[in-house]
Amino acid sequence: MLHPAQAQQGGVKIRHVFPLALLAAWPAPAFAHGDVVSENTSPWAMWQISPEIIIALLLAGLVYWRGSRHGLVHEKWRIAAFFGGLLALFVALVSPVEELADHIFAVHQVEHMLLRTIAPMLLFLSRPQAAFVRGLPPGVSRFFAGRGWLRGIIDALRFPPVATTLFLAASYFWMYPAFHDMAILDKPIHYLWHVSLLVTGLLFFSVVFDRRPAPHGAGLGMRISMVVVAALGNIILGSILTFKGMPLYSAYLELGHMWHVSMLSDEQTGGLIMWIPGTMMFAVSALIVIHRWASEETRIADRRERTGRGGAVAKTSNGALALGLALFSLLMLLLAVSVVAVIDHPHSQQRDFGMAGAIPG
Repeated sequence: MLHPAQAQQGGVKIRHVFPLALLAAWPAPAFAHGDVVSENTSPWAMWQISPEIIIALLLAGLVYWRGSRHGLVHEKWRIAAFFGGLLALFVALVSPVEELADHIFAVHQVEHMLLRTIAPMLLFLSRPQAAFVRGLPPGVSRFFAGRGWLRGIIDALRFPPVATTLFLAASYFWMYPAFHDMAILDKPIHYLWHVSLLVTGLLFFSVVFDRRPAPHGAGLGMRISMVVVAALGNIILGSILTFKGMPLYSAYLELGHMWHVSMLSDEQTGGLIMWIPGTMMFAVSALIVIHRWASEETRIADRRERTGRGGAVAKTSNGALALGLALFSLLMLLLAVSVVAVIDHPHSQQRDFGMAGAIPG
């Protein structure tokens, strides 16, 4: 069993808890139900009660709570972030969002944003590694905290270029119309779809929010690069969905399209959801990374100043660099919002954006 002091000193690393975070959110084939519904069905009648998912989330919360009682979590915001991540998974997998996602493309993008970005962000922002491992039974914690084939695989997947590529590939692959419709209509494939989004999201944000400095963790430049590449990938895919002039996905019609909007409007709205709120999540991530880095640099500079080693100059330059990176991240966000504002007023009815219409088919 790891001693709390060992965990606080960095003995418990992000790679050790990644399988546990995956276990916490591990879904069952109840992910995809494929029920045909009427377009007038009430959303409040569409709860997807999946005991295995609820039990997994409760178990994850219990393990974290048990570990946090050993003095490994001092900040209340970290506890709130962890349980916020579990809540995001609950909303995505159990609430009416899960059932509605098979009948409304825009809601499906909200569900995927919860699975792929919001839940992984909150879980790893809370730095749950030490508490999670400490809360497990001794035999299980030794397995996840040890060295071996599992750690080697996770280390390879967490290599920044690999984690970023997988993160984007999972999103782009499943948005290809043939694969998208197939996954909507087939339970096992839908299950694989959601697992791939969740796993790649956990991998990605485990690197971005890793507290360890280089060379044990990714450097600041690499983390910012990961976030920028992910944001650009999100903008490109969202813009494709928003600018297109014809619907691409037919599975929603087969299961019963809802909310009295045309498929084109639905898909363009989903593109905007992916574009603006999705990009905002990456901008927020960049600002968090910069803030953490600046705080750590300030702490080191203060310590050097106290010991007479000239830390004041370093602190000033680091603060300026952090401000510049923060402004760059905000500029990317403003650019995305500005471009979307231009297309918010369609030039012809053929584009159909924002226009309610009869459901085709």
